[in-house]
Amino acid sequence: MSSTRNSVESRNHDEPPRTAASVKLSACMGAAFAFMIAGVVLSTATHKVAGSATVHSIIPVLSSSPESYGPEVMSAVFAAITTITTEIIGSVHSNTLRSILIAERRHEFYTNSRLFAASNEGGWTNPNGRLMNALMALLLVISYASSALVVMRLEISEGPDNSIIKYETGLSAPPIIVFGLSLFLQGAISLFGIYRCGPYWLKNTGMLAMTKKQINYGIIDPRPHRCMLNVVQGQSAAPDPLTTPDPLRRKPLTCQPSAWSANPSIKKAVIAAWCLIPAYTVWGSIVYALSIYASKWVSKSGSIRAVGIGSKKLSEFSWTFLPNVDTQSFGVAFLTTITEESGSLPSAGWPSILLVFVVIQSGLTLALHYCEVIINTTQDEIVWRQAVGDGAPALEKIILGVAWRVVSSSWQSVFRLVTKPFRPTLDTMQGGYGRTQAAGWRGVVTSLRKLERVVLRVVSSNWRSVFLLVAKVFCHWLFGQSFNVFASFAGPNFIGIEVIAHCAQIWYLSAVLVVFATIVALIANYKPHGPQPAAYGHFQTLADLVDEWYHVKVYWGHKSDKDGVCHAGTSGEPLLQPVQMDSMYGGELDPEWSSTAGLSNAVPDAAVGVRRRLTHKIILLLPPDGPDGTDGYLAAALAKRWQGE
Repeated sequence: MSSTRNSVESRNHDEPPRTAASVKLSACMGAAFAFMIAGVVLSTATHKVAGSATVHSIIPVLSSSPESYGPEVMSAVFAAITTITTEIIGSVHSNTLRSILIAERRHEFYTNSRLFAASNEGGWTNPNGRLMNALMALLLVISYASSALVVMRLEISEGPDNSIIKYETGLSAPPIIVFGLSLFLQGAISLFGIYRCGPYWLKNTGMLAMTKKQINYGIIDPRPHRCMLNVVQGQSAAPDPLTTPDPLRRKPLTCQPSAWSANPSIKKAVIAAWCLIPAYTVWGSIVYALSIYASKWVSKSGSIRAVGIGSKKLSEFSWTFLPNVDTQSFGVAFLTTITEESGSLPSAGWPSILLVFVVIQSGLTLALHYCEVIINTTQDEIVWRQAVGDGAPALEKIILGVAWRVVSSSWQSVFRLVTKPFRPTLDTMQGGYGRTQAAGWRGVVTSLRKLERVVLRVVSSNWRSVFLLVAKVFCHWLFGQSFNVFASFAGPNFIGIEVIAHCAQIWYLSAVLVVFATIVALIANYKPHGPQPAAYGHFQTLADLVDEWYHVKVYWGHKSDKDGVCHAGTSGEPLLQPVQMDSMYGGELDPEWSSTAGLSNAVPDAAVGVRRRLTHKIILLLPPDGPDGTDGYLAAALAKRWQGE
């Protein structure tokens, strides 16, 4: 009876985090469904282009010129929407995978690459199994590929000899449908995973709380005499430390190992990032060769033909960052079956275009996703190192400060330029209305300054994640610029759709990837300074290093010295005595220190969540007691179960 009651209580307490995750997924799936409905509605309607041409599935939305940036801006918007939506869905999917892998005792690090790790149980119906993870990877690639196809340019040839070319910007309905469907299916798989993830599902739980839960459930055991062993040293120690503890005492290190040395997945992610560079460089060279030697190819049916633009001499074509009519290019034109005022593409048109985009873009999408393990693992280490300082190296803080001042000054200049026509002047400030307008404007400026300070705190505390998010948007947007989709019209007649690859933009993408790969390699190879052992979110290492558990604030440092052997660990109060760099560490916790039982007796505070602040000698990791699966509640539940037994 007691076990049944505890099971019901545990299930009820799991509901709030499940509900919160379900709300996020429902919002994403609702937006995806709206895209699908919009695509279906737009594809069933006919639209007038170039005055009298009637076309299906292409919706003119903006009149433009070759010099305007309307298509580029719209492409950036769709790239940002795709990135943000897939990140939200991916965060839930990653949490469910972490939960299942912990239940299977196969999860070593707090951070995992969700598409490259899978559960071994449940068969093909497991939402975190190999089949579903492969499907999630395919859907992720399709979502980015289809978003790159949504925005197209309408090229309209007019005049007696079609020598006058005008441009408009349009949206293509089939990619919108595929885009919405891919996002919807990703959300559905993640939603299914929420209700299959088992008893370790937690909301907003940090590394220490997750480590404590595994200790309570007997998944991992703290190993003695390892208070100064980092993740690399700990993994190379004796296999059964509880029965044969490592007798070797160690001195503190002045420099800790890098993430590259600690986590094998980091090495694979860095290598994957560097492999993108030669791949896209070679692809750009292939496009260059095809533009010269394969520009006259035509299919047997005549409905598909090659389009080549350029010259053998690299100096003779345009090298502008954005493509234009003089850019060295190669593409394929899908012609209409009937060249009249109303026409339709051949049946193989859109599927063939989407397939090409998926194949070529898959490497970029999956490699950028894989680099999440680098960013998140190093961010986990920074959070852990806040226990003895502010976590960020001094040089890093200086660089961030300079970069922010540059960005802030540029933002202020742009803001003043854009808002100049709307700002009140001395003439307009006369009278009651003018004073009211000036007061309102001062309120706007004050609000923007507050927003700027909030953004500064977010970026400074988690700039790696911001960098990766911006890199994903920019790289996928630049990939979209290297492949343009044109709808061609000759007077009132719809000719077909051209998919053009620009070799210069592909090479620019390779150059951007060089910068990206260099930065992630530097992040992965950075060695933290100081005696605090590096953990990089490794659960067993954290269990070895944390000897006392406290809510909200955790301090790490020197704690005791007995018989010439020192002990370092955690405390709920600042540890004033510094770590003795010339002493040997590996002793046990002094009995005079308070026990860890205080963790379950802490007063719950629902208003305090998981926060990561850059405050000196403070790490804020553990959530409060409450129904969202925190350590205090877990300890109480275990106590009830033991009493019932």
